[in-house]
Amino acid sequence: MKTWREKFEANGLAEYVAPFSELTKSGFILEKEDAAGTLAPGASKFGGAPDLPPDTEIPSKDGKPLTLIAQLNLEDAALAGNARPLPGSGVLSFFYDTEEQPWGGEEDDRSAWKVLYFENHEELERREVPEEVMLPEFAASFREQETLDTDAVFGMDFDDDTGEAIFELLEESAPHHRVLGHPFAVQNPVFPEVAHYCDGIKDWDAAEKAAEDYVLLFQMDSDDELDAIWGDLGMLYFCIRKEDLEEKRFDRTHMIMQCG
Repeated sequence: MKTWREKFEANGLAEYVAPFSELTKSGFILEKEDAAGTLAPGASKFGGAPDLPPDTEIPSKDGKPLTLIAQLNLEDAALAGNARPLPGSGVLSFFYDTEEQPWGGEEDDRSAWKVLYFENHEELERREVPEEVMLPEFAASFREQETLDTDAVFGMDFDDDTGEAIFELLEESAPHHRVLGHPFAVQNPVFPEVAHYCDGIKDWDAAEKAAEDYVLLFQMDSDDELDAIWGDLGMLYFCIRKEDLEEKRFDRTHMIMQCG
């Protein structure tokens, strides 16, 4: 898969590579690989059944299991590049109510997702869940890549043809599954929305300032192969404050959905 730089240079947009390079942040692209049924407990993957310690209950809402949307072995990230500020090891598991699909900004939405962190992947065991709450299983691989601040890019003044060409080049690499880096916003800037709706910072100016405190822990795009369509072809963003990430307080992760 080509980087955004390579795409721009190959499509007559090389003049934008230098200015856009000032708007990048290192992160990881998550790529799917067909490996259903062959993955060991604790492996990085999308979908499938969750791997949990024997004494950990499967996250649920109103008595129904939440769906495992992704499970990430952080050793894979550390081997793929600069994974700081993530822990160098352990497994992060992301669960979501894929049936109701709450957008995350309401108080009642808080029980609709769960992020679990396990220090030792060797203690994890494959658990059984009803087939109707499972997504198709794919292995997930980490690839380090510069991510563009698309909010800043799309806020620039381009002529119609140039703006459309830039958007199409950035969009063609979908699905945009990623860890760290800049969010690929569908609507508004993601971090100010998290600060406002999830952390209760009512003043929007203050919410925009607080945006610097957040890290994109995981972004999951709509994906036909995963039978995962968020709203109207939207995106899920799991965000965490830097201090909570440093302390491994993944229970304080926030989630919002944006869609067209």
